[in-house]
Amino acid sequence: MLAVDSYAWDRFGMGEFEAARERLGSKVEHRRADVHELDPAEVGQFDLVLMLGVFYHLRNPLAALERVARVTRRLLVCETHVLLPFVHERYPLVPFFPGDEHAREAPYEMCAMPTVAALTQMLQSVGFREVRTVYTPSFRHWKKLVALVTNRPQSGRGIVHARV
Repeated sequence: MLAVDSYAWDRFGMGEFEAARERLGSKVEHRRADVHELDPAEVGQFDLVLMLGVFYHLRNPLAALERVARVTRRLLVCETHVLLPFVHERYPLVPFFPGDEHAREAPYEMCAMPTVAALTQMLQSVGFREVRTVYTPSFRHWKKLVALVTNRPQSGRGIVHARV
């Protein structure tokens, strides 16, 4: 087992990871690595890859998914923010955000937020043959109504399973 991160561990998350690992008696190896640089020759391949809360931080999401596909032997579980526009939710849309409203303080906070259709097609384009949505955002229809009233797409958590 291997856990990789760079963004969070460089800023705030390494202490929490170490504390949880110690408390649980875990033998999970950890490395400082960027998802855009994953190489199966260096880290290996895994039957199960968890990509949780990572996608919407990626500045180059398709390139990162290509790297993730190379280290995934069987199943990828991807949990991320997904875009909920009032209309066109079924289209493969991925708006780019240079950061949230505090972009100067946190330039990589939010970069790319796909619709579920976009996430599915991106995963298929990098080699995952079966992509299944297992969770769509809570209060989805309410958020779509808010998107209509505010003329601003909303978001929520989505989870997909992708098989090689």
